[in-house]
Amino acid sequence: MSEKVVAIYEQGVLRPLEPLHLPECTRVQIQVITSPSGDEGEYDRVRQALLRAGIIRPRLPEADVQPVSEAQLVAAGNALAQAGPLSEIIIAERDGR
Repeated sequence: MSEKVVAIYEQGVLRPLEPLHLPECTRVQIQVITSPSGDEGEYDRVRQALLRAGIIRPRLPEADVQPVSEAQLVAAGNALAQAGPLSEIIIAERDGR
């Protein structure tokens, strides 16, 4: 997975400006590309325009994301098993056009 994240370097620590949706202790690679101070404003303007246009959705705060329960995983697995192979479902949908 790759994601571009804007961060601020403060007191020897990189602090992301948005929450990272990563499990604890996830090892990541960081490429540091400094930007002129005006770039953040441009980034925010573009992000807000994309949000208003409905092209992207706002990120949910981590606290609002509920973990999937074991029962939900089992139910999803059963539903997928009953539906059959995904390739056959796609082919059937294409035939119906």
